[in-house]
Amino acid sequence: MFEIGMTLQLEQAGIEGTYKCRVCGLEEHAVLVDYPIHQKTGKSIFLMNGTPLKVSFVLKDQTVLECRTGVVGRRMAEIPLIELERPSEEEFKRIQRRHFVRIEAPVDISLRAGEHRIVTVTEDISAGGCAVILREDSGIREEEEVDLFLVLPLQKAHHYLELKGRVNRIWEKNRRVLASIEFVAPDESHKRHIMRFCFEKQLDHRKKGFA
Repeated sequence: MFEIGMTLQLEQAGIEGTYKCRVCGLEEHAVLVDYPIHQKTGKSIFLMNGTPLKVSFVLKDQTVLECRTGVVGRRMAEIPLIELERPSEEEFKRIQRRHFVRIEAPVDISLRAGEHRIVTVTEDISAGGCAVILREDSGIREEEEVDLFLVLPLQKAHHYLELKGRVNRIWEKNRRVLASIEFVAPDESHKRHIMRFCFEKQLDHRKKGFA
């Protein structure tokens, strides 16, 4: 289930918030990760041997898996690593995610990841995420976190939304490069605006006989 380079989300009992880390190595009984960083504060956490953790991650097909593990040691490589106990496949639990209506619609959007910034349009969108059209040389990568700026044309007014996202998948469709982006902890008002936009688009499609 684990893959090198995959981003993991960690939760520790009694500690508020979630931490993220990246899988740097895989062994028969161990998963080697870099030091976890708090997703809001950006600070790393010190984990003692024996610390129990809940781990969750998203597969490329958008399936979310969760399992329990614990810290069993540390390794010194090019960077300091933490050794987690590697669960068996039987210990993974599939997590049901809330499904939002997804609408095919071009919406103006800009993405920023590090020094890379592009302006493009969506292929489709929902309150949980979107697919965007990329250039082949965009510099955007899978498992990367991006800053998003979305111009949402509702019937009564345009809304300008700033969101955080995670690139879950990049693939080709009809000779175009697409990226599937999951919105990370979007504001409730942002979700309502996007859901309203999808609802209005559904009505437009039905009036035109498309749905």
